[in-house]
Amino acid sequence: MSESVSPKPLNVAERQSTIEEFTYFCHEEKERRMNSGETFDEALYEEAKELALRKLQILEDEGWV
Repeated sequence: MSESVSPKPLNVAERQSTIEEFTYFCHEEKERRMNSGETFDEALYEEAKELALRKLQILEDEGWV
């Protein structure tokens, strides 16, 4: 007989760190902007993302997030 597997409800996700959530958001937002048909400065976007990630890392290291 196979083992019983208790599936998680679909609306329950594993908790990600703030940095992981922000990184995922940035990836999705970048894709959305690239596909919007409007002018998009990818280098500037990446620079801003990296700045925010550095600041989030500092906050995480200090125990704030």
